[in-house]
Amino acid sequence: MYRWFRNTHLVAGLLAVPFVLMYGLSAVQMSHAGWFSMKPTVTETTVTIASSPVNDGRALARILMDQNHLRGEIRQVKATDSGFQLQIDHPGTVYRVEYSSQTHQAAIRTSVAPFMGMLNRIHHIAGLRNASFIMDVWGGWVVAVSLCLFVLGLTGIYMWFRLYQERVIGSILLAVSLGYSLTLILLIRAA
Repeated sequence: MYRWFRNTHLVAGLLAVPFVLMYGLSAVQMSHAGWFSMKPTVTETTVTIASSPVNDGRALARILMDQNHLRGEIRQVKATDSGFQLQIDHPGTVYRVEYSSQTHQAAIRTSVAPFMGMLNRIHHIAGLRNASFIMDVWGGWVVAVSLCLFVLGLTGIYMWFRLYQERVIGSILLAVSLGYSLTLILLIRAA
């Protein structure tokens, strides 16, 4: 029985570590934005919409996504005097589109964030009903890692009380994890 708890504890910890480190790093980045280069790479292109006049911003976004291989969630669709404005968000990339009904042209401004900017956006992905399959997979992993953290705590408590000679090592690991957590909290709050 103890071996099963130990192996479960090990597997849960190994699965959770990369996610916990990523969330910790992105939390520090959000609190101390000046420490990291967050300047996006910006490109601008203009495309002509060949189909009949577009009367809906979401339909325009779908056409642009199909023709220009844009990916992400459609946000902030607004009708303007000359056409539409909209935004398509994908972790680390933002497409801002201005469409003119008279010229049938869409000006696409693409902002691609550096690695830390992408981590920032991934940090905010939630749920299992996102615009892309990849973001849904990420949401599923977040659920799995959350469960792993609960399993890690429960199996750790069981092993802590089961092995008296291991309490020194357990105390050291507990102190290290507490130090890591408190350091992150201080870095986040000291902004």
